[in-house]
Amino acid sequence: MDEGAAHGDGARRVPSGRLGEVLVAGRITGGSGLPVGTTRRHPTWGLTFVTAGTGRYRDATHDEPLGPGSLVVVHPGHPHWYGADRAGWDELFVVFDGVAFELARRRGALTPDHPLVHALVVARWRRRFAAFGERTRPTSVAGRDAEALDLLTALLEAIATGGAGRGPRAPASSDWLDRSLELLDRDLDEPLDLPSVAEEVGMAYGTWRRRFRSETGTSPYAHRAARRLEAATDLLVHTGLGVRDIAAATGFSDERHLIRRFREHTGVTPRAFRDAGH
Repeated sequence: MDEGAAHGDGARRVPSGRLGEVLVAGRITGGSGLPVGTTRRHPTWGLTFVTAGTGRYRDATHDEPLGPGSLVVVHPGHPHWYGADRAGWDELFVVFDGVAFELARRRGALTPDHPLVHALVVARWRRRFAAFGERTRPTSVAGRDAEALDLLTALLEAIATGGAGRGPRAPASSDWLDRSLELLDRDLDEPLDLPSVAEEVGMAYGTWRRRFRSETGTSPYAHRAARRLEAATDLLVHTGLGVRDIAAATGFSDERHLIRRFREHTGVTPRAFRDAGH
């Protein structure tokens, strides 16, 4: 999906919530962003959170690198460009609109003068923003309002937590969290001894678990389980592999284990998810 499709180029629609509405959300793997040399003005709000890869953002007053942990907030009508470097990047995106966000802009909480947030912890904010793409859109007005306010809260928390104008955090091999995430995210089809990861980063197991949860909002085990489910979802969407083969490739004990976890997470079976055209 290109950025124009993701962020809804075209006439601005009126949200069906009283306070706002999440219009669409999802994930792009190996994306490129906008074509080089173009400028866009989107009719709605949007955000892009970079989870892997690097790129750049430009507007009239900004020319900054983007990397893992960078958040781009797209303001309606604000001319801008951003795109990935040649190797592409992975991103989460949310398109949204409504009076709650306009009020935040009028009060200065959201402003096109500061469209970027850097140095967010990828694991924590990947889970936070991915939730909007994984859930079914609410059908009631109150539900849409609640979801919009949840997103606004996430945006304001990200702005308060991260850094504006600092550029993406440079990866460091000595950083215990970066190293932990690297070990937890690789070889998902293989069993992993979690105490060995703590030992690898130079911490006692109990200390490591507590610090990991404090930094990411989840346990090491739950993080790896979530990554396995994400990998299985990617294979469902982008390959023709059967559910049994996907389970084996992503570390689930068997096909039934994957089906059970997938249904708990999405409300549907992997086969139904694929048949629905996701």
